[in-house]
Amino acid sequence: MLMAPAASDAEELLEAAERLLDGRFVDAAWPEFMEAERAGADPDRCSAGRWQAAMLRGDFAAAWKESDATRVRGAQGSECLWSGEEINGKRVIVRCLHGFGDAVQMLRYAPLLAARASHVVYETNPKFTALARCFQGVHDVITWNDPEPGWDVQLEVMELPYLFRTVAGDLPIAHKYLSVPEEATQCAGALLGSQVRPRIGLIWTCGDWNPSRNVPLEALQPLSDLDVELWNLQSFSSLDQPSFELRDGRHIADGLVALAATISLMDLVIAPDTLATHLAGALGKPAFVMLQYAADWRWMCGRADTPWYPSVRLFRQPVPGDWASVVGEVRRALLASIS
Repeated sequence: MLMAPAASDAEELLEAAERLLDGRFVDAAWPEFMEAERAGADPDRCSAGRWQAAMLRGDFAAAWKESDATRVRGAQGSECLWSGEEINGKRVIVRCLHGFGDAVQMLRYAPLLAARASHVVYETNPKFTALARCFQGVHDVITWNDPEPGWDVQLEVMELPYLFRTVAGDLPIAHKYLSVPEEATQCAGALLGSQVRPRIGLIWTCGDWNPSRNVPLEALQPLSDLDVELWNLQSFSSLDQPSFELRDGRHIADGLVALAATISLMDLVIAPDTLATHLAGALGKPAFVMLQYAADWRWMCGRADTPWYPSVRLFRQPVPGDWASVVGEVRRALLASIS
């Protein structure tokens, strides 16, 4: 008589699969998640692991199958609002509950959504509303405290690729889909002053949510001997005391629209996985993105480009914590671009 696997065995298999995924052994992790589920591990946790593995290898269709299975089981997270309803001719509310960078990345879907729904309203953080109105296809924006309009279907902004069953070959959905108001650009230009050398917008931290994404400021010192202007664009952080020349642009990029306007006037943005990266990509501006070893699923694995943003180039840690190698590669690429 065959014995069912013990719960502890299933948990060990699942944890082993998750360790493989954390180490970005994506192809090896997938069958391990399958085996763990057959052994009795939590199917939703196994499905979440397979979803991430699928996205990391660029197999979006496989990820949506996992999302379907999770929805059927009724195990969606609190920020998964869409229940699979049809949106054609319906009133839709899109709630932007994740970070600002996530909203910038996904608002590219606004024209597609507007073409199918009878009306679309976007609910955002109050700090994001002015910027939200700068995206193609976004017309009606409210904040948390505004009266909520009637709606037939609600969804979270990060669910839009799933709703449209996007595959990697469909990206980018729109190119240069963010337009900065002319007055904001003129204001930023006046504050930046006359340009003599290439302007490089620099950001090195991403906040406290995932500090492994942050680049130590001093690690960027090798960029300082190049014939460029390095501008600090960290409008919401205190300025560290660098040992190299770094122009302070915080007063110029104060606010999200002002930050987007300032980025639009840069020749290049160098940043980790943060809002400025998405703004540069949405504007079609060149950006060098410094990624930690276990980078987010949206950047996939083993590639220096991204279908999400044609103007973005990726620089990845070869091993966890190795920012020196990343900055060295960035320096070489920057030198080649200005020579």
